[in-house]
Amino acid sequence: MSFHVSIIGRAPYTPPPPRREMPEDADTASKPVFVIDAGLNMRFGNRGAAALACDGLGDTDRFTACDKDFMARLQVWMKRCRAGAVAGETRLPLALRCGRQVAIDAVHLASIELFVLTVDDPESAMERKVAEVSEACGLTPTEERMLALMVEGLDTIIAAKRLGIAPTTARTHLQRLFAKTGTARQSELVRFVATYVEEAR
Repeated sequence: MSFHVSIIGRAPYTPPPPRREMPEDADTASKPVFVIDAGLNMRFGNRGAAALACDGLGDTDRFTACDKDFMARLQVWMKRCRAGAVAGETRLPLALRCGRQVAIDAVHLASIELFVLTVDDPESAMERKVAEVSEACGLTPTEERMLALMVEGLDTIIAAKRLGIAPTTARTHLQRLFAKTGTARQSELVRFVATYVEEAR
């Protein structure tokens, strides 16, 4: 038996959708991290780091990258750090094998002579933000896919082709995204996703 409560002048209450649980082995919250020594020997790499092996970054025993310019700049910086000639932090651009541009934030831990390399990947960060917004705003799977395409900068016609739906249906999904996120234009929607901060639970 179910009850329906309605107050005159107000829309009926609809409970939020159940929260989707992430698989326990998902490592979506952490950035890829490598810990290496001065000889580029791998001392530690998290799951995010291991996932980048197919993009030509990292290895099980020795830190490598397919971007030779990056490797040269990294090694020069490491040598100068050990000599005390430069600051113990730097940010280096890196092109992955797939062509995606990322940045490596490198920190020298002088007391133990190790280097911590953190990968800053704007693309995967935005994917995490889309998933967070989707969960918080109760988006349907199709609306979440539509949101990801809007964040890519596509218009509704191209998004409709990608999703295999009619352009009018894509526009309807976009209007629902606006309503659920409290935005009115695609640029606002993208800004909302980019600056979204999940509330502490």
